[in-house]
Amino acid sequence: MFKLMRHHMALASMLLPGTVLACFCPPEELGEFLHLEPATIRHPASITLPANARGVLFLFERYPEFVVGDDEGYFIVHPPVPLSAKRFRIRERDTGRSLSPQLVRLQVEKQMGTQWEGFFLGSPEMRQCSKPANTSKAMCRTLESLKTGGAGREQDEYSDRVKRFASQHGLLDISEEVNAAAGLYRVEAREGFKPDRVYEIEYREGKRRLKAELRMGIRSMDIDGDAAFTVRTDGSARREKLLVANAGTCGKPATMAVQPLRLTLPTAYEPYRPQLLYFMQHKLQQADRRQFTPVGRYTPFHYLPTVCTTIPHGGSFHGNGRELALGDCQAPAPRQVKAYAGMLEVEDRLHETAPLTITFPAEKPGQCPNMLDEVYPIYFVPSKAG
Repeated sequence: MFKLMRHHMALASMLLPGTVLACFCPPEELGEFLHLEPATIRHPASITLPANARGVLFLFERYPEFVVGDDEGYFIVHPPVPLSAKRFRIRERDTGRSLSPQLVRLQVEKQMGTQWEGFFLGSPEMRQCSKPANTSKAMCRTLESLKTGGAGREQDEYSDRVKRFASQHGLLDISEEVNAAAGLYRVEAREGFKPDRVYEIEYREGKRRLKAELRMGIRSMDIDGDAAFTVRTDGSARREKLLVANAGTCGKPATMAVQPLRLTLPTAYEPYRPQLLYFMQHKLQQADRRQFTPVGRYTPFHYLPTVCTTIPHGGSFHGNGRELALGDCQAPAPRQVKAYAGMLEVEDRLHETAPLTITFPAEKPGQCPNMLDEVYPIYFVPSKAG
């Protein structure tokens, strides 16, 4: 849900006092194959997988049409539309045989405790409010008041206005349906993929076409359910001035406490590191001025130099299992860090690492600015993440 969260973060930045919005992120196409090698003149983008791979991964970030949302992360939406296998075509190259696509929704968000909550189903009557001619209707005026917070109310008092409205009007909570529809899918063939064969897979949506070439290997990947993935420090903690995502200006230099991290893999996974998905989380042990995540609860984090930085799904800015833990320069919070990782072209679930405790050395004289840099490091955290 990376792109959706970036969109809402940009909207939220406009609510910050004194913020001048100076960062516009170009829109991105929704829907993509993952882990493909770039296309060449002779071949489309491709991926080579072990003989026991069950399919290729497709990220479908098509979320429901929004009616209205509030500051606490509650939304009224129209019904979600899941990805359909009818949008895919699979052809075995050597024989020209067509295969029957089937989709498996890999709900890794539920495993990690990061699934979205707070989605309520809007009524059919609400659809008419998108037309300017209907703005005077009672329902449309009510929805407009939810956007603005209601006249004469304190903002904090009415920050969960959509949740209250949904409860008062008996709107159905469809968070499960939203989570089930949008996210990571595996595109499989009902007949199965055979070793040492090449398959052409195509995604169609209107005039849009995405092509992937699946090359099946002759050797299977040795999967060990007890394989130990680990998160380790990758060098010592330090103070560093680096570019950090900023809600008002896209990115801004700031002096931070920094701890480089690296994910280490079991031997069997090393040849497939480019196909590995990994998601890191941290749990702060005390408040940190650079973090807006709750203390004592695991939440996802990424280092981003700018708001518009694009990170591959299940990857990081630095790639190859590397990540940066950031903290306030003067008083960085100690924390625990863990990761979820796996190769979901082959397996159904991610492996969870043991927590790693991170502490930062005390600041040395002159290391940190006397005044706090006006920077907002952006950590994309789903609403009410576990």
